[in-house]
Amino acid sequence: MNVAELFQKDIHRNINGVIKVGQQDNENIRQELEEYVVTHELDKHFRTFFERYTNAISNPTDKMGVWISGFFGSGKSHFLKILSYLLAN
Repeated sequence: MNVAELFQKDIHRNINGVIKVGQQDNENIRQELEEYVVTHELDKHFRTFFERYTNAISNPTDKMGVWISGFFGSGKSHFLKILSYLLAN
């Protein structure tokens, strides 16, 4: 057995190394959603966002905002793009 056989998907497939907001082709969106891994930490952040988001719908306020912070390459843009897909659908 070689290392490539340990993985479910072809390890030689094209994987975008940088997430770009303007990439809206269906194939790119499908790959992003299919391969996005929600860790326990990400799950916590998604839950926090949606708890506050739904609370703001029930209790309208003009004091609404979101701050996403993290080190370079930590996945901020990817998180935001996945969040935008969830909000759009």
